Amino acid sequence: MSLLPEKPLILGAGPAGLCVGWNLALMGLPVTILEKSDEIGGLSLTFHDDGYLLDLGPHNIHTIYPDILSFLNRVLGDDLRQHNPRVKIFFRKRLVSYPLKGIYVFKSLPVTTIIPAGLSFLWARAMMFLRDPKKDDSFEDWIKNRFGRILYNYYFGPYAEKAWKVRPSEISNYVAEKRVPILSLRDYIRGLFKKQPRHFHSEDLSQIKHYYPKKGVGQITDFLCRGIIENNGIIENNTSIVAVNGRGNRIESVTYEKGGTIKTVKTDFLFNTIPINDFINLLKTDVPHGVRRAASELDYCSEVLLYIKTSRQNIFETPLTYFADPDIKFNRVYEVGAFSKECVPPGKSALCIEYTCNIGDEIWTARAEELFKDAMDIFEHYGMLHHKEVEGYLIRRITHAYPRFRIGFEARLKKILDYLSTLENVITLGRQGLFCYANVDDVLYMGFRATEMLSTIRLKGINYSELFPRYVFF
Repeated sequence: MSLLPEKPLILGAGPAGLCVGWNLALMGLPVTILEKSDEIGGLSLTFHDDGYLLDLGPHNIHTIYPDILSFLNRVLGDDLRQHNPRVKIFFRKRLVSYPLKGIYVFKSLPVTTIIPAGLSFLWARAMMFLRDPKKDDSFEDWIKNRFGRILYNYYFGPYAEKAWKVRPSEISNYVAEKRVPILSLRDYIRGLFKKQPRHFHSEDLSQIKHYYPKKGVGQITDFLCRGIIENNGIIENNTSIVAVNGRGNRIESVTYEKGGTIKTVKTDFLFNTIPINDFINLLKTDVPHGVRRAASELDYCSEVLLYIKTSRQNIFETPLTYFADPDIKFNRVYEVGAFSKECVPPGKSALCIEYTCNIGDEIWTARAEELFKDAMDIFEHYGMLHHKEVEGYLIRRITHAYPRFRIGFEARLKKILDYLSTLENVITLGRQGLFCYANVDDVLYMGFRATEMLSTIRLKGINYSELFPRYVFF
């Protein structure tokens, strides 16, 4: 048996699928990628609109993988630029720096709350050492154990519920561990004197180097796409997967619909990057009932992105701004021109306003003009942006923006991956395919890792916790 597949097939043309396809195409293999959208790049595409280059949300590149950074430097050259993505939070009608450090944690609280909040914080930190084991079952528990009840009630809890659209008590502590920089008491004291913390956290943007392609994150996926096409690979857009057909522990073909025609393509090795629960539903094999049930219990946050084109730059004076107030419907804004001036016309900029939602709710079904009015009411009220400075707007909808990490998702995902590991010619990867927290550099790493280990996998089988240890941790 050849250790390389003769008919590799990839589901999804996001960065993970394109990276796999690029590697296989350069090996001389006849790669085929099936993509449901009419665009290529998944969540890491950059689209053109009247002189603007717009990403689907911010794509700040900060990687722990030197080889991925070297790859991006090699393929983008001078187009990969280092930048400083300062972040602020609009909290209680004022902008404060993020992550919350030193005295700035408390300065935005009501005066009568500062002392109780400080005492609550100190008590929580003391109890971290006295209480063993700590009850960290949920996002809510994790935050209260480290920041205290008052800061949780004022900031962390309301923002998490707005962003994830479920109660924080239903969200896994995994979200807090991945997304919330936690500083020691010593680091908080250092923060009083504007000194850097001693402990590293990948979400503390002040501690790491950041990069961004000068013409948008789509430069990365465009490069991969070109490499696939130039090496005789095929990318089919506007395809709707009907079934993934298998026999025993092997997948043999995929049936899909395109332009009203049903087609079937054979494969001897399948790479999946579409949402893992959708993939399980498409499998026409003897999938255990418990696996299908586990897949049905995984879900995703959806998102509507409102883009506002502006006649001036530096609207917020920071590239990223979070809005913690639960009465404000959107939760994050990134300024396109602050990431790269080459993405906007000279002297102008654009805002991307993120509304997380569920498919079918009032945000998802809102018209562009309704969301524009909602955002502008806030911006004008606080003197951030005025109608006379707006030159146009548009929206984009994303069905699968973020995996929603409910309590117990790890056990459900383990059940699914344990089953998929019994299929000898399937690898699932990427943010959607592994249901994990991953940025573009992470999924590029997965793509390289999967293709590098392909021969070993075909000989010995797949162990997801060994193949992707930072993303499959059980």
